[in-house]
Amino acid sequence: MAHLSPGPRWTLVCLLASAACVPCAVAQDNFDLGEIAPAKKPQPLFLNSIETGFGYQSQDTYHFARYGGIAEKGAFPILTGSLRGRDPWTSDNTRFWTAGVSLLGTDLRDLFVRYGQQGQWQVGAFYKGFTRHHTESAKTPYEGVGTSRLTLPANWITGNSSQRFTALEQSLKPLALKTEWQVMGGDAVLAPAGTGYELRFKFQRRTRDGLRADSLAFGHEANFPVGIFFAQPVDYTSNRMNASLSFANALWQWNAGYEISTFDNGMKSITVANPYSRSIGPPWPAGAFAGYPFAFGQFSLPPDNTAHQFSFSGGVALAPQTRLSGKLSYAIQKQNDPFLPYTINPNLNAPVPLTRSSLDGDIRKTFLSLGLTSREWKNVELSASYTYDERDNQTARELYSYIPNDVQDQVSAVLRGVSRYVRYNLPRSFTFQRAKAEAAYRFTPRTRLSVTYNGDFKERTYQQLEKSNEHALKAKLLSGFDVGLVWASYSYGHRTGSGYVDAASWNASHTDTYINASPLNQSIEHPLLRTFNLADRVRHEAKGGFTFDVGTKLTVNSGAGFARETYPHTTYGRQKSKSLILDGDISYAFQDHLTASAFYSVERYRFAQAGYYITSNNLNNPNQVWGAQNKDTVRSLGANIDWQAIPQELKLSAAYYMSRGLSEINVQATPTSVLAVVAPLPDSREITHNAKLKAAYNVSPATVLKLGYTVEHHSSHDWQYDNVGYTSVAQILGSGIVPPRYYVHVGSVTVAVQF
Repeated sequence: MAHLSPGPRWTLVCLLASAACVPCAVAQDNFDLGEIAPAKKPQPLFLNSIETGFGYQSQDTYHFARYGGIAEKGAFPILTGSLRGRDPWTSDNTRFWTAGVSLLGTDLRDLFVRYGQQGQWQVGAFYKGFTRHHTESAKTPYEGVGTSRLTLPANWITGNSSQRFTALEQSLKPLALKTEWQVMGGDAVLAPAGTGYELRFKFQRRTRDGLRADSLAFGHEANFPVGIFFAQPVDYTSNRMNASLSFANALWQWNAGYEISTFDNGMKSITVANPYSRSIGPPWPAGAFAGYPFAFGQFSLPPDNTAHQFSFSGGVALAPQTRLSGKLSYAIQKQNDPFLPYTINPNLNAPVPLTRSSLDGDIRKTFLSLGLTSREWKNVELSASYTYDERDNQTARELYSYIPNDVQDQVSAVLRGVSRYVRYNLPRSFTFQRAKAEAAYRFTPRTRLSVTYNGDFKERTYQQLEKSNEHALKAKLLSGFDVGLVWASYSYGHRTGSGYVDAASWNASHTDTYINASPLNQSIEHPLLRTFNLADRVRHEAKGGFTFDVGTKLTVNSGAGFARETYPHTTYGRQKSKSLILDGDISYAFQDHLTASAFYSVERYRFAQAGYYITSNNLNNPNQVWGAQNKDTVRSLGANIDWQAIPQELKLSAAYYMSRGLSEINVQATPTSVLAVVAPLPDSREITHNAKLKAAYNVSPATVLKLGYTVEHHSSHDWQYDNVGYTSVAQILGSGIVPPRYYVHVGSVTVAVQF
C-alpha cells in the first residue's frame, strides 16, 4: 500500500475541502459586503512652526531667574519659531536651509540659521543671550559703581568700627548684581562627496557684562584687618576659533585640529577707598595715612590671556571586533598682563621695585589617551585605556616684596631676606596618569559580570605631597529577565603617597633666611594636619538598582549607593566621610490617554574633622584640639500627569516638584578660648516648591492655543547672611545680602501655528 507524505496528504485534504465549498458559494452569490469604509485621512506633515504670545510674572525675584529667565514683575513677550526647507526630491539639487528663534522676555534670547547642500557643504550662525542673576538685595555706600574707581560720599563719617559709620544708612544705594552673557558664532563645513574628508571651521565670541560681589581687605593680618564688600565690574570678552580636518572610511578615522582662544578683560583693576580711619586695636603701622580719607586699595581683576592647542585623534579597526582609538594634544597658555604696583597709596614708602613688569605666565599642557576594546571571543568583552595629562608650568619663580593690605611701608631692601612679606611665587606643575582595564563575561545573553581596575598616579610640585598612587577595583553584576533587570556593584580604592611635608609650600614661598631666623617663622600648619585631597585614603562603595516593567502600563526604577571613606594617617583634618544616595521613579499608563509618573531621591553626606588651634609652639595641648561633624542632605520629589482629555484636540498636564537642602554643623569640641562654644551652628536650609499647569487646545490641525501657569515658593535660611546686615561685625562693612525668599506666580498665553 502506498503511503502519502505529509505534504501531499495535506494538499489533497485542502483541495477536497475547497471543492465541497463551491456549491455553497454559488448558492450565496448574492452576498453583499456593503460599502468599503473610507481610508483614514493622514495627519498633515508640517515643517515650520511659529509660537507667539505673552506672559505675566507677579513679582521681582533674581533667584527665580538666576540661570536665565524673567526677573522683573510684569508682562513679557514669548516667541519661538522654526523654519526649514529644501529642494524638491524630484530636482537635481540637495540644498537645505533652517532657521530658529526663541525669546522669553528680554533676558533669554536664541537665534540660529543654517544653509547648505546635503552631504557637500554647509554654513551656520547663531546667537544666544541670557542674564545670570545673582542677587537684588545688596547695597553699597560707594559711588562710581561699574567704573574702575569707587569713592565714598562727601558726607562720609569714618571710624575704627563699621558701627560708627553714622552716615552709612543714608548713603546706601541698591545694587543689581547680575551679568549679561552674549554668545555668537558660526561654522562652515566642506565635505566633498565620496572623498571621506571633512574640513570644518568654527568661531565663537562670548561677552559678559555686569556686576558681581567681591571683597578686599585693609590692614595688617595680625592687627585687626578689616574687610570691605564692593561690586566688581565684569567686562569680559572671550574668543575661540577652531579649524579641523578629518577623514573617515570603514577601516579608520582621524581628526587633526588647531584651536586658539583669547580672554580680554576690559577693566584691568578697580580702586576702592578705605572707609575705616584705623584699626579697632593698635593703629596700623602707617597711622592716619592707612585709613580714610587717604587710603585706597587697588584690586586686580582677571588678566588677559591666550591659549593655543594642537590636537590629533583617531581610531582604527584592528580586527572585526577590535578597535584602537587615541587622542594627542599640546597646548600653550600665555599671560603677560602688566603687574599692578605694590601700592597706589602715595603716603606709603615702597623703595623696592617689582622684579619684573609682568608675570609672563607660560604653561605647557600635554595630553595623551589610548583606548583598546575587543569582542573577538564569544561572551567575552575586554577593554583597556591609558591617559597621560601633564601641566608644565614654565613661569619664572621670582622674589616679591609685597605690602600687606596698603597699611604699612614696604620692607627695607636691607631686611628683605628676613621678612615674611618677601615671598616667592609658586609655579605649580602637575602630571596625572591613569590606567584602566576591564574584563566582562556574559554567562547568558542577559547576565553580565565585569571586573574593572583603575590606577591613578599623580605628581605635583610645590605642594605638601609630591607623589600619590591610588588603586581601585570594581566588580559589577547585571542580570536581565522578562520584566526588567537588576544590577549591583562594589568597589574598593586605596590611595597612598610619598612622605607628607606639611611645610613644603611655606618653605618654598619664603626665603631660607627668614625661616631660619626664628622658630616662630616656621610653617603655620600643624605637622599632623593633612589636606583631604592629598591624604592617604581608603574608600568602599556599593551600588545597586533594578528596573521592572509590569505589563505594558507600569514601570518602576530604583537605585541606591553607599560610600565610606577613611583617612587612616590623618590626625587633624578630615578623618572620615560617608555618603548615601537613594532614588526611585514610577510611571503608569491608566489608559491610552492618561499617564502619570513620580520620583523621589535623597542624597546625604557626612564629614568628621578635627583641628588644632595654634597659639604657641606647643603642638600637643589637648585643650587646643577642636572637632566638628558636618551633615548635608538634599531631598527631591516630584509628580507629573498628562491627560489627553479630548483625543487630538485637548491635552492637559500638571506637575509638582519639591527640593529641600539642609546643612548641619555640629561642633563637638573647641579650643581654649572665651569666644569658642561647644554647640551646633545654626542650620542652613533651603526649600523650593514648584507647581505647573498646562493646557493645549487644537483649534485646527495647524493651530494650537496654549495656556500655562507656574507657581514657585522658595525659602532660604543661612546663618552667614540672616540678620547680618552691614555692620553686625565691627571689622566688616557688609553687603546687606539676604537669603532669597519669594512666592511667585507666572502665567502665559501663546498660539502656535504650523505650516
